[in-house]
Amino acid sequence: MKKIISIIIATYNAEKTLERCLSSIVAQKKDQLELLIIDGCSTDRTMDIVRNFADSIDVVVSQTDKGIYDAWNKGIRLATGKWIMFLGADDYLLVDSMDVYWSYLTNHILEGVDIITAQSKLVDAKGKYLRVLGNPYNIKEFRRYMKISHGSTLHNRKLFDELGDFNLSFKICADYEFLLRKNLNAGYIETPTIAMQVGGVSNTIRGLWESFKVKRYCKSIPLLLNVYYLIKGIIGYYMRKIKIIN
Repeated sequence: MKKIISIIIATYNAEKTLERCLSSIVAQKKDQLELLIIDGCSTDRTMDIVRNFADSIDVVVSQTDKGIYDAWNKGIRLATGKWIMFLGADDYLLVDSMDVYWSYLTNHILEGVDIITAQSKLVDAKGKYLRVLGNPYNIKEFRRYMKISHGSTLHNRKLFDELGDFNLSFKICADYEFLLRKNLNAGYIETPTIAMQVGGVSNTIRGLWESFKVKRYCKSIPLLLNVYYLIKGIIGYYMRKIKIIN
């Protein structure tokens, strides 16, 4: 039976956080929600944890892959939902967040909508709240920065039929490149729906550099402006590091 929302989780050696992630979904799971685990042949207890939640998981795949975006591409082909969400194994749904999505999908006109973004709460490894992330989608702003909260975004399945798969030549920012392919029609939920743990690779120098390469690849902004944002991002990264240390 086709679902309304499919949540795809790519895992690889995610034993430290996966149980928290899955528990947050199972507590809110309804018949309209589909859960897919696409694992990259983990060598820790990840698959044991998956088996503990087997009754609530609709699709499980464990095979070698070429990274998170390869896993997401596999998940898209297996998902049946009208709307697709990519949740990190170290992130989790906030209480009642699925009701927020159901309410939005029920009470808004969805014809022609490509994505529905929401906010997320950034937390540290101990779960301490840091700040809220996730601006409304704005194409001019988006060409400069990945300002939306991608983990809490619902993607219309038709968008993948139109734009294709994630580009595997990008290992960190392929989601950004994918969404830069089109001026999107976007809805917005001004409420945090997920908690996102700080420390992801996108918030590193490597992530900044790949974001720079994505913008060059998509020609989203002039080169000199792209260089400016790269330098600004690097300075900001080290300023945050100094603040954390002090």
